[in-house]
Amino acid sequence: MSLVKVIFRLSIIILIWNLSIPLIIYHYYLKKEIVMKKNSKFLIFNMILLIGTFFSASLLSPFKDERIYADQKEKDNCCPPKRLWCKEHNVYEDECTICRPESGAKTEKSKQDPKRLWCNEHSVYEDECFICHPELKSKVATDVEMHKHDHGSAEASQNSNRLWCNEHGMYEDECGICQPQLTASLIPGKGLKVRLESTDSAVKAGVVTSFPDEDKAHAIHSILCQVSYNMNYLARITPLSAGVIQRVLVDVGASVSKDDALIEIVSSEIAGAKVDYLTALSNESLKELVYKREKGLLEKKITSQREFQQALAEYQVATNTTNTKHQQLLNYGFTGAEIKKIVETQSSSSILPIRAPFSGTIIERNAVIGEAVGLGDTLFSLADLSTMWLELSIPENMLLYFKVGSAVEASFDSIPGEKLHGDIIWLASSIDEDSRMLKARAIVQTPDFLLKHGMFGQVSLLPEQQNNVLHVPVESIQRFNKKSFLFIKLLDDLYEMRRVVPGIRHDDQIEIVEGISSDEEVVVAGSFTLKSEFLKSRLGEGCVHE
Repeated sequence: MSLVKVIFRLSIIILIWNLSIPLIIYHYYLKKEIVMKKNSKFLIFNMILLIGTFFSASLLSPFKDERIYADQKEKDNCCPPKRLWCKEHNVYEDECTICRPESGAKTEKSKQDPKRLWCNEHSVYEDECFICHPELKSKVATDVEMHKHDHGSAEASQNSNRLWCNEHGMYEDECGICQPQLTASLIPGKGLKVRLESTDSAVKAGVVTSFPDEDKAHAIHSILCQVSYNMNYLARITPLSAGVIQRVLVDVGASVSKDDALIEIVSSEIAGAKVDYLTALSNESLKELVYKREKGLLEKKITSQREFQQALAEYQVATNTTNTKHQQLLNYGFTGAEIKKIVETQSSSSILPIRAPFSGTIIERNAVIGEAVGLGDTLFSLADLSTMWLELSIPENMLLYFKVGSAVEASFDSIPGEKLHGDIIWLASSIDEDSRMLKARAIVQTPDFLLKHGMFGQVSLLPEQQNNVLHVPVESIQRFNKKSFLFIKLLDDLYEMRRVVPGIRHDDQIEIVEGISSDEEVVVAGSFTLKSEFLKSRLGEGCVHE
């Protein structure tokens, strides 16, 4: 019961009692004897009068509690006991935006559609905010009618729900000046529009457009290289036995074939090896005869099994010894034909010929006649010059383009006009601490042996595909939030800042892998002016409602 009701009822009671006082005095003074005699009746009379007073006050009250009691009963039945009830506004406390404004903001934020712009100032969607956008009242009908002939009724109906930027004459979700933060969600080929103040603004600002050049994919240049021998076909010729040089059969620059004799060395070890081999052959022949004889006697049961087994064992030992001595001669460099000739002539010559392990060119000589040499002494260096290695130093910013198997093209100032082709065969696993570059290696074919060890040149990484690609000037690329953008001309006063994927740079041109087509006009000069226009909102300009 409210305080007003209590005061009203007390006032009624006091009024009734004031009206009853004269009646009480009359009974007491004029009919004292009656009152005293009939005291019980007097008390009953007063009780009835008091009850009537309360009853009359209840009847006279203009406030009815039936509705309050009914509401309270309904609240008792529907309100969970764990949630507080706001009696003043008849809602839950956690839903009362008047008593708790922060609860309303929290609820609205949780229900926001992430695809629709939100007006933080008025806590509604931008396309529902009539304070910031009074034009929305008639926007739906106008927008549908304006775009119906271009996109059809279905698309026009969909666009009618999009917020319109009156200041720049485009949808809000396409306006780069008002909504620059939308660039973070752009994919290659998509962009935001930038409207200039007039059709002459671009000309006055020095904006120049041109169609992109379409040409074959270029290669990456300016990768330094140094020529070196192919270490897989480089041999250091050393003797396999100590001795004295008797003959030198080749000189530096000579081309040799595999197994050609390069030098002859006189060595006592060679003579001993030949004698040991001839002795082993003779002993093997003897043991073979004994074995065959014992085998025949055993078949005739003339000899014992023990004597036969002993003859067999001795023959096997002799055979193994012969094979060992034969392999020793092979290890010294003798060929099978030479060993056969040693057996035929029974020669025990001490001459050891040293032969070429593969075809190539003698690039170094350290041998002279009469010089004593030992194991490990380098007599010649032999290299196959038909292929050469290119030692590369790749900057860190180009590592993305290089991989094993990539095709390369090498050029050298000393042999102008010649282009040598090869492949990347090795990439280092770590950056050089001193140069901060990655070491790599390529192999190239060298027709006519044009490349020389130690030459310096440049290597170009050839594109994987030879299809035509689009090229634009390097200065036309603008960077924003670590992404690359190009400005595309749509109208004289309307440009699109479009995200693109740049490719390989070639001099002052750069490839555009994805994002534009050949029939679109690209801003090739003055793009920074358009970028400044795009960043107006970050400099304090933009839509008036922001």
